[in-house]
Amino acid sequence: MTAAAEAKQLDSVTDRVQEKELDESKANQAMAALTSSSNKAAAAKNKQVAVLREDIDVIVEELEVTEDVAAEALRAAALEDGELKGESLVASALRRLVTS
Repeated sequence: MTAAAEAKQLDSVTDRVQEKELDESKANQAMAALTSSSNKAAAAKNKQVAVLREDIDVIVEELEVTEDVAAEALRAAALEDGELKGESLVASALRRLVTS
């Protein structure tokens, strides 16, 4: 094999690696964009759930967490567990915080 043929073969191998790296970069950028948009949508939906002040106070007293953490747990429990109200909602939120 001549030196020119070897150089040409080497160039063809490196070209494929560069194309593959570019494709991976584009895929990672697309995944990051999807993740951030879905996180924003979930956060917006989560903010729409109303929680009672008394429920937040119970969780704060029992687990010694911040009010924000308690409110977030209540909202997550309400969204995932459906139409829970009162004590069952608080119990579900407490379970979430203890097991997480």
